Amino acid sequence: MMIWKMPVAALSGLLLASACATTDTVPVWPEGQAESAARFEKDLTTLASDAYEGREAGTRGYLKAVEYVSKSFAEIGVKPAGDEGYLQQVPLRRATMVPDGAGLTINGEDMVLYQDYFTTASPTMESVDVTGEVVFVGHGLVAPKFGIDDYAGVDVRGKIVAIASGVPDGLPSEERAHFQSGSTKMAIAQQMGAIGVLGISEDRAEDDQGKAQMVSYVSRPDEMVAYPEGQSGKVDIYTLLSKAGTEKLLEAAGLGVDEIFSETMTARPLGVTARLTSKTTFDDYTAPNVVGVIKGSDPALADEYIVLTAHLDHIGMLKSVEKDKDLINNGAMDNATGVSTLLEEARKFKMAGNAPRRSVLFVALTAEEKGLLGSEYFARNPTVPASSMVANVNLDMPILLYDFTDAIAFGAEHSSIRQIAADAGATMGVKLSPDPVPDMVLFVRSDHYNFVKAGVPSIFLFPGWENGGQEKFTWFLQNNYHRPGDEPTQGEAGILYDVGAKFAELNFRIAKALADADERPTWNEGDFFGDTFAPKSGM
Repeated sequence: MMIWKMPVAALSGLLLASACATTDTVPVWPEGQAESAARFEKDLTTLASDAYEGREAGTRGYLKAVEYVSKSFAEIGVKPAGDEGYLQQVPLRRATMVPDGAGLTINGEDMVLYQDYFTTASPTMESVDVTGEVVFVGHGLVAPKFGIDDYAGVDVRGKIVAIASGVPDGLPSEERAHFQSGSTKMAIAQQMGAIGVLGISEDRAEDDQGKAQMVSYVSRPDEMVAYPEGQSGKVDIYTLLSKAGTEKLLEAAGLGVDEIFSETMTARPLGVTARLTSKTTFDDYTAPNVVGVIKGSDPALADEYIVLTAHLDHIGMLKSVEKDKDLINNGAMDNATGVSTLLEEARKFKMAGNAPRRSVLFVALTAEEKGLLGSEYFARNPTVPASSMVANVNLDMPILLYDFTDAIAFGAEHSSIRQIAADAGATMGVKLSPDPVPDMVLFVRSDHYNFVKAGVPSIFLFPGWENGGQEKFTWFLQNNYHRPGDEPTQGEAGILYDVGAKFAELNFRIAKALADADERPTWNEGDFFGDTFAPKSGM
């Protein structure tokens, strides 16, 4: 999982503030849970073993994991649904900015790299050289639902836009996180016809420490999907200005900082011309998603798909010369637990006897740890018709160190999936709890969000905080998250495979209910994400 950015101390405070009483309902179990736990243990201990070398996308360890999941799908009876059998090859790119090719001039005056500006790697072009008028567009957002159109009154086609960092006050947390993203702002700029972006700020890289952090940020390789030129959905060059560079830009425009960073941030041409250049080196490689399907039985619904996802990759091996040091980040919890759940769900569908009414896709995703890249590619290039994907349930790093009595469906409040998940959990004595850490906006920070952006109602299912869950979650983050200690034997008793079987059963019941429902899931009326991304009728 790549989503945990909040300091552990701050996260612990949020968790403590959200602690709940345990449920007193009695779980209802089918037969065969011991056998299910044994299968779960086999899958997890295999994928998290040293032989898989931490499963980093693009490595031999990851390909070994791909082979294991593909073979498991075949043994279960899940049919191939990739582009090449079970596989969908994802074109990936490691892009590195070359300092000698970076340049910025304002009205012909050269700015100083790492003092005035920081150029990022281009997503598609090895060499970029653009010149254009600079137009200020506030925060660079277009959101009619919230009365925001930062491009109102200006034409930026063929021009360079200057975009302020941050977002306006007053947005709901999940919408705020969506618009805060540089990728969102770059995509909007590209859609409006801009040829380059200048990111401006009142305080970026104000001191030596800030500059060092920015140099590190733009200098390290940027992992991305290797789209053909013009298809990345982003402008080809993104240059960030420091506080000093921002002041120089505004001075050339005859404006003060207070005038431009006002409460309204009105869009306006700045009356200056900028030239942006960059050079990028690309290291292209592939790493496959693994895709299988159980076809639906209802002729009227079989061409609709419930998409179940879990990322197969982890972060690989530490780089160290220390002898006798454990260098392998095994990724048992992150995310061998999710993939083991996915495989066990598939077995439960096959063992149920009657096929689901809708078809069910099982997708083990690549490169989540590199920026949700496998799900980005699959959501934009699905191996089934895009309009046929009606729901997504995503699994990422379920903490299986305690017997959960509640579950969290991040994002459930946006669609009708919430009630389906709640009803399925009730059959097991597992209640659905609200998001205990809304400030972390997890709805926009894991693989399911790429399906949301494809218009597919989605949830990210996670064991709840009750019955000791908050303490185990915090302990894992403090001790083993993205570390070699993330192994099957961690904690007091290790990963609990009977709890893994229980989590798989819960996921199965939710997926089965989605697959067998008379109606496909719907976005809630007036929901921002549904209104923004879901296809409109008649289009």
